[in-house]
Amino acid sequence: MEKSDSYITISESGGEAVFKEKGSKFLSFAFHIESEDEADELRKKFKKKYYDATHVVYAFRLGAEGEKFRAADDGEPSGSSGLPVLNTIKSKNITDVIVLVVRYFGGTKLGIPGLIDAYSSAAALALDNAEKQEKLVTETIRIKTSYANMNFVMRIIKDNDLKIIETSGAEFFEITVSVRKNIVQKITDLFNQNGKITL
Repeated sequence: MEKSDSYITISESGGEAVFKEKGSKFLSFAFHIESEDEADELRKKFKKKYYDATHVVYAFRLGAEGEKFRAADDGEPSGSSGLPVLNTIKSKNITDVIVLVVRYFGGTKLGIPGLIDAYSSAAALALDNAEKQEKLVTETIRIKTSYANMNFVMRIIKDNDLKIIETSGAEFFEITVSVRKNIVQKITDLFNQNGKITL
């Protein structure tokens, strides 16, 4: 099966929600992130901001295929909170996102099934309240040729709706373009039709 060259994430504005269960209050927050460092910064910020909370659980997922991920229970029974949050992110097929769920204990224990349900529900609400965005998986191609071939190159760029990242050159015309992963081979073949272009 061919891998998709796009993925779903959430917008910078993120999403938040409140979920209540048997007196416990769960504040959930979803943020767009680009790195593990960003996830760690948010986790530390939330631990500090909600220092009086019973638990600050989180899970994140990164990469076009969601290949990087982490979840933490923050003192809740193992597998009862961080993993359900992560599984909620996965079930909605979203990546480049962190979801933090802040719990204020209400006096009644929920048990493992109850915790799983509460954390999943809180995470789902925050993600549902966030605006979704489709992002493209791209690769860059650098093209070097003489100015005589400039029209040929620009026509391929225009016909295939490629994004120009950088242009330069004095003696030669050099241009870097961003290409959707699924059409990289097609674009390479088009440029290679003209033997005077180097990639």
